[in-house]
Amino acid sequence: MSKAAIIKEVGIFTDFEKLSKNRKKEVADFIAYLKAKEEIEATKEILKDKDFLNSIMRGDEDFKAGRVKRWSEVREDV
Repeated sequence: MSKAAIIKEVGIFTDFEKLSKNRKKEVADFIAYLKAKEEIEATKEILKDKDFLNSIMRGDEDFKAGRVKRWSEVREDV
């Protein structure tokens, strides 16, 4: 992260502390909205990739069928 970005981030936190309780709640709500929006966008990106989506679905089927390995076994191979 650049020095300018760090300075702006510090300024944001300083400004946040000066806000009223109601405004802080609004900021927190907006941040929660942005976080959810990013998660939805990431999910949409995954759903667009049919090969990746099929891979996830096959993995889910393997898990349900008990075709899994213990992490300790996998870790040894990595």
